[in-house]
Amino acid sequence: MVKVIQVVLAVLILYIGWCVAQPYILKYKVTKAVDNIAQYATLHTEEESIREFDNRIKQDLGGKLDTTRTTKDGTRGGLYIEKDEDTKQVKARFVYFDEMKIFGQKVKNMEIVILKEAAKVDKMF
Repeated sequence: MVKVIQVVLAVLILYIGWCVAQPYILKYKVTKAVDNIAQYATLHTEEESIREFDNRIKQDLGGKLDTTRTTKDGTRGGLYIEKDEDTKQVKARFVYFDEMKIFGQKVKNMEIVILKEAAKVDKMF
């Protein structure tokens, strides 16, 4: 009987750990995508970059991101790209919302802001 309780507790701890880790795993994947799109935007227009980002997110994450709400400072979720045409530097800001759920119950709402900068690289050494 003690072994059964230990197994149930171990499975429960693993499940809760997975539920807690999921938003952070998604944040890691999105951060990599924003970093890549910032570099992509140094060579392409803002509209092309946003379109490419949307395609990559749909392919890689299957629409798991919520960008429909508004942040505390009043800005709407989504990707914003600022490009300096003279220096070819790009600042990408992506805002999305996630929530942590355990057993279907919402534990925590998360507002995640990812900021990345990139510059055009002429040659790689």
